[in-house]
Amino acid sequence: MKFNSPEFLATHELRTRFDTINYYLENREDFFTKSSEFLQFVKDEGLLPKVISEVINNDNYLANVASVSYKHVNHFSKVVLINDADPTKCRLTLHIWKPPFTDEEISQELIHDHRFDFSSYVVSGFQHHEIFKECEIKSINKVLFQKYKYLPSQTGNIHDCFFQNDVCLDLINEKKVNEGNIYTMNHESIHRIVFPSGDKPIISFLVRGPRKRNYTHTYNTFYPREGMASNVPMYTPSELKELLSYTLEKI
Repeated sequence: MKFNSPEFLATHELRTRFDTINYYLENREDFFTKSSEFLQFVKDEGLLPKVISEVINNDNYLANVASVSYKHVNHFSKVVLINDADPTKCRLTLHIWKPPFTDEEISQELIHDHRFDFSSYVVSGFQHHEIFKECEIKSINKVLFQKYKYLPSQTGNIHDCFFQNDVCLDLINEKKVNEGNIYTMNHESIHRIVFPSGDKPIISFLVRGPRKRNYTHTYNTFYPREGMASNVPMYTPSELKELLSYTLEKI
């Protein structure tokens, strides 16, 4: 799609500024600085609600975004607003944790690392990260987690998980990010986001850096040891329109 018409003023501004981040990818700190500056601009200018409105109000734009957006296996919605097929370039996504969550979802550990470094702007809600490291010393007092290699498809909605080994994890830090704040995280960090209580969602706007590897690791106690495969459908335009309308009400 082309975004140089008056009905896409916010999207044109967003994409023009976003593209400049791709000039600062060789050094991690440069990427964190430039992507955080971009997210601060989005916040200061109130761009995100305007872009979401442009998506909702144009059928072709809505269908385009829906075709690459889906409900992630970790129980949040991933809306891909800028999807560069080149893995050496950045990507721009909106992540939505929409309550309520079932008891089963809350009980799942969903601990993982990433394929990429990223910067994130917490648009709504409060993010509570638990940060872990693998521990070589095993003890009867520690939970034994199953470690899997997680191989997502290019579109992200299809993946395979292969069991690697049993490991212990130490909780080494907690990161608490309030609404309106911006944070960064490197791809090696092992973490999870604690699900929100109450009826307020977590909504974050995320700049994903270039891919560092083609897999992630996930740690839990509930996947079958032989591994598993998952294939979740992309959103339909009507489903995405409902989700984005809900998001507009919350930000």
